[in-house]
Amino acid sequence: MNQAPKIEAVLNPGTDRRSGVERRSATERRSGLARRRAQRREAEVLLARDLPNMPDKASLQQEAMLINEITLVLAEKRTALSVMRTGLAVLALPLSVLSVLIVISRYYDPAKVIYLLGPLLVICAGLIVFGVYLIGSSLRRIRALNRVSAVLKRQNDNLRELSRFLNEKTGRPVVQDREA
Repeated sequence: MNQAPKIEAVLNPGTDRRSGVERRSATERRSGLARRRAQRREAEVLLARDLPNMPDKASLQQEAMLINEITLVLAEKRTALSVMRTGLAVLALPLSVLSVLIVISRYYDPAKVIYLLGPLLVICAGLIVFGVYLIGSSLRRIRALNRVSAVLKRQNDNLRELSRFLNEKTGRPVVQDREA
């Protein structure tokens, strides 16, 4: 026979020994109900007081659309930054291969291994060009996205204030937006 429920009921008499749920008297239940009703009435009074100041449905939809647009711009900017990171990695690979070849050049004769060095140098040149292309295209994309986000900030006072607040908190100088 399990003694744990009986011991729990003795230690905590306000708890139902089968379910472990705290028992409340009818007065306690009524006072809780009265407290919830009072909280509901207070919320209704606050809502009625603030109702004239609430924005209409069209402005809320416009605000939501603007937030979606800025979210999309930030996601595309993140993508451009990851492309730049990839370009830097692609650019670093041939540079490291060439530096290793230079370091170990005293152990081989370039004239004897030209059939290996030629294609390797062509591949390295191709990777350098590809890395520079990735970095350049991502920089152009980031500049374009910065212009788009500046336009969105000019269109909305809340975004402009948020941008100023973040710039002040991070210690960056507040730059006036230029007309594009």
